[in-house]
Amino acid sequence: MRDIQKDIRSLKTLSTIPVVMKRLLETINDENSSFVDLSEIIQHDQSLSERVVAIANAPYFWHSGLINNLEQATLLLGYDLVRSIAISISVFDLLGKDEAKRMRELWAHSYEVGLIAGLLCDKVPVTSGAVCFLGGLLHDIGRVVFYTLYAPEYRAIMFDKAVTEKETGLFDADHSAAGGWFLEYSLFPEEIIFAVRYHHSLKGCERHKGIAVTVHLAEALSSVLTPGKEADGVWNEDKESLFYRNGLKKEDIEAIGLIVRQETPFIDNFFEM
Repeated sequence: MRDIQKDIRSLKTLSTIPVVMKRLLETINDENSSFVDLSEIIQHDQSLSERVVAIANAPYFWHSGLINNLEQATLLLGYDLVRSIAISISVFDLLGKDEAKRMRELWAHSYEVGLIAGLLCDKVPVTSGAVCFLGGLLHDIGRVVFYTLYAPEYRAIMFDKAVTEKETGLFDADHSAAGGWFLEYSLFPEEIIFAVRYHHSLKGCERHKGIAVTVHLAEALSSVLTPGKEADGVWNEDKESLFYRNGLKKEDIEAIGLIVRQETPFIDNFFEM
């Protein structure tokens, strides 16, 4: 019987993990590390550094065209967000070439959920918009963790519409749990861990309920606003009821949809769609 949590905890020791990814995880797990150590790793990978700066220049953050380097990105976005963007990029890069197109679509979906979560957070303040964006950006990271650990088995179900049920059948855990464990072992803030762990079901979520609900709704809303991407969320009566109970209105869906559509050129360009 597999020990999923043990496998995830030892993820950074796998021979298939790129050097940059290993160094990022080791640095994050080192209590004595600093921003200087993280910056050095990111800056030594030109592609990673350029993509972190590109996201910092995304229209949503209102700094478009103003950020030219990693130092500026960290100053304007904050250490935690830059760190998490770097981890996200590195983890999504673990997907193989055979999955390249669908990987880009999954990445784009994750970005869109982050964007929607941030916009929802602006309307119903539960924490900062950047934190909600981060929870959305990372919400599906467990799917890539499963792929990295168990590619031969997981490849067949990774993009299945019933992916959570099939994951549970195979591993006795779904990607929400796997993502939560990965972030926990990587010393991410608890509110981000909870947002990822409960993005499909809020059952059992007793802390950080605000951000968990926000990402939960954002994931579901993305299936309405950006259908066709590699999403597995569903917008239904329960989600709609939860949406309105949190003080949101139908006009908010239209307003958020407009902003998401305005971001489409950036998303398509960044993820080479």
